[in-house]
Amino acid sequence: MYALNNTETIRLPNDIVRRYLDLYRFIGRNEEMLKIVEEDFSTLLRRTIATDAFYLAAFHGVEVSETRRRRILEKDVKPRSRSERILKRMKDVFRKIHGETETFELFDRELYDLLHFLFEGTTPKAQLQYAKSSDAEAAPASLLSSGQKTKRQGLETLIKTYNHLEREDAFEPGLLATNFYVDFINLRPFKVHNDIIGLVVLYILLLVHEYEAFCLSSFFEKLFKKRNDFKRHVTEASQHWSEGLSDTLGLHRFLVDITLECYRDVQETLRNYTFDQQLNKSDNIENIIHRFDEVFTKEDIRKALPTVSDSTIDRTLRRLREEKKIRPLGKGRGAKWMKLMHTRKKQIHEQLNLKL
Repeated sequence: MYALNNTETIRLPNDIVRRYLDLYRFIGRNEEMLKIVEEDFSTLLRRTIATDAFYLAAFHGVEVSETRRRRILEKDVKPRSRSERILKRMKDVFRKIHGETETFELFDRELYDLLHFLFEGTTPKAQLQYAKSSDAEAAPASLLSSGQKTKRQGLETLIKTYNHLEREDAFEPGLLATNFYVDFINLRPFKVHNDIIGLVVLYILLLVHEYEAFCLSSFFEKLFKKRNDFKRHVTEASQHWSEGLSDTLGLHRFLVDITLECYRDVQETLRNYTFDQQLNKSDNIENIIHRFDEVFTKEDIRKALPTVSDSTIDRTLRRLREEKKIRPLGKGRGAKWMKLMHTRKKQIHEQLNLKL
């Protein structure tokens, strides 16, 4: 019963198998790709962690002003409000995840500690506990046996099942992670914040199985921007869950596509990084602007060239403005810029036929 216990019966359609072939070609190049940015890896990872924290907070409905958000995520200033404390904790948890990926083991205590790490001090302590199971929930023996007072035993069973299947090494790790996630959010083992804990654990399970694109491209940014599709797939996967008839393939296909998008972003980051080594940084910024749409923001440049400092970006924007190649559309941090120069039809790296 339930999603994980159905893993052995799943027949993968050809389109998902084709996606696996693309995915594992990328995973096979993890070491090669990360070697290219070795000197600046910590800088790139910090930028990804800040982006992931922001979008995970957005999933939780946390709102922080742009100025304060940037200071908390980039400058490590002390938070002043409940929302800021949650945002800071989310950044800290991603730091912890990336620092301890190789030693992570899935236990119920780890998830309980994760709940407290993220929300202690912002959620009443009495709420940060295992949930009680109703008589109706206690009926299915596979996750919740009769007479249980909390859902902790159900979570222990779920984790034991996952670890057993993972050790068998007979199933694609992303499929196991998807099925674990569907079981977790439907079991709802804690009184509060199950949705956020489920998302973080899903992320960890993918990351520990070498989905290393998530070091350089934000998984949660893509997930949040496609949140309506994500919610639809989760709803579909949860239908008939308690009867053991949930269909998780749609959600799994969606998550594989998100991962492939992250890897393609990494490819683009590596191209830009390679140019950054060959060109003057200001010239590289101008080259990137040529490839943008007619209207762009400073944040677009930061995302394309995360190792370039804000001061270099500002100097280049001033120069291009003086040269009448761009003009501002407003003022302030969120101001947009319009290109007055013609966009090149080909990217420079394509003209030089550089390959990674």
